[in-house]
Amino acid sequence: MTNTVFHALMWGFVASFPLLLGSVIALFARLPKSMIATIMAFGSGVLVAALAFSLMEEAFSMAQSFPPVVLGFSAGGLSYTMANYILNKKSKGDARKRKRSHGEMAGGGKEASGLSIFVGSIMDNIPENMALGISLVTGGAVNIVLIAAIFISNFPEGLASTEGMKSNGKSRRYIVGIWSIAVLIGTASTAIGFSLLSKTSPFIISTSMSFAAGAILVMLAESMIPEAYEEGGMKIGIATMIGFAVAFILGKMEGG
Repeated sequence: MTNTVFHALMWGFVASFPLLLGSVIALFARLPKSMIATIMAFGSGVLVAALAFSLMEEAFSMAQSFPPVVLGFSAGGLSYTMANYILNKKSKGDARKRKRSHGEMAGGGKEASGLSIFVGSIMDNIPENMALGISLVTGGAVNIVLIAAIFISNFPEGLASTEGMKSNGKSRRYIVGIWSIAVLIGTASTAIGFSLLSKTSPFIISTSMSFAAGAILVMLAESMIPEAYEEGGMKIGIATMIGFAVAFILGKMEGG
C-alpha cells in the first residue's frame, strides 16, 4: 500500500497523543515517582534500540557512506545540547529538569515558564516525528520500533511535566491546551518529514535520519536516563534493558 500524507498525519498523531494522555492522567491521579521513573527507563531502552537499528542503520543504507551519517548525527546531538543550554539559562537552570516527576521540579520549577516546558518537549519530539515520517518514505510502512519508542517515551514526559505545572498553579485548561498544541506540532512534523523528504536525495534523507538519532541520544543522556535513575534507583538499569530487548524483538518480528 502506498503511503500518503494522511497516513503520516495518522501515525504522527498516534505517536504524539501520549503527551496529552500523560498530562490528563496527571491532572486526575498522582502516580508513584518510582512508577514514572520505571516507565521513563523502559522508554529510554526502546529509544536506544530505535535510534541504533531504525535510524542509524537506515541512514547508512540510504547513503551507503559515512559522511552524511556522521554529519547528521553530530549536528543533531550538538543542536540538542545548544538548545538545552539556552533553555537552562532562560529558566535559571531549571528547564533541564522539565521531565522531573515530582513536586515543583516536575515542570522546571517556579522560575520556569510554561513556554520553556513546552519548547523543551517540542525540541524532543520534532526530530523523532520527522524521522517517523521519513520511515514511511524509505520503508514503505510504519516503523513499529520507532513508533513504539516515541509513543512510550512521550507518556512519562507529559505526565511528569504536568505534575510540576499543577504544583506551580497552572490551570487545567492551560495544561491541556499547551499539550494539545504539542501533539499538533508532533503530528505536523511527521507529515513534513514525509512530504519534504519523499522527493529529496538519499544524502538529505540520510542526514535527516541521523540528525534525529543524534538529538534523541543526547536527550536520553542529558535528561531522561539521569532523571529516571535519580527517582527509581538500581531497578532503572533493568527497566532500560527490558525496553531495549522488547524493541529489538519487535524489530526482528517486523523483519528489520
